[in-house]
Amino acid sequence: MGQTERRERVVAAAAQLFSEKRFDEVLMEEIAHQAQVGKGTLYTYFSDKEELYFAVVFEGISALNERLREDASDPTDSEKRLRQMIHSIVSFFSQNRFFFRLMNVEDSRSEGGRGDNRRRWQEERHAQLDAIETVLRNGHDLGVFSIEHPAVEASVLRDMVRSVMVNSRDLDLTVDEKVDTILRIFLTGVRRS
Repeated sequence: MGQTERRERVVAAAAQLFSEKRFDEVLMEEIAHQAQVGKGTLYTYFSDKEELYFAVVFEGISALNERLREDASDPTDSEKRLRQMIHSIVSFFSQNRFFFRLMNVEDSRSEGGRGDNRRRWQEERHAQLDAIETVLRNGHDLGVFSIEHPAVEASVLRDMVRSVMVNSRDLDLTVDEKVDTILRIFLTGVRRS
């Protein structure tokens, strides 16, 4: 097994364990056992548990943000781009529920994490909001959307995704049904016309 594969196994094992338990309940020995590597191997890649935890968080959100940047890269057909973007977010969190939980925990912290981790977390969050805002601005420029405060509206949309993910747990909604609900409310509201 190569170093890259070994590191990926460690990160996957850590993600699984962090999704099942609180940060302080997860032991490095458990991660090593789950990844089928020696405990010393963990320290080859990560200086401590917090660095490993943030590796899990950052790898997940970075992959999602890359997909969002791709969705936002074409300025044409803004409504289609917005749908693709929201579909990407909802699909990612539906397939990676453990990451959604990790992200919610990290977002809810008012403090915590080393300065570099906290700074990178904020950068990743801003990258996500920037991608959403880009699609909204492009739609506004094309006359498709009526946007007054792009940064605020991008944040509202992202928070709507989170709300639907949290509140639809007991419902058997498909990804498309979740996306349709979010976009219907965001684009047209709930008032009858």
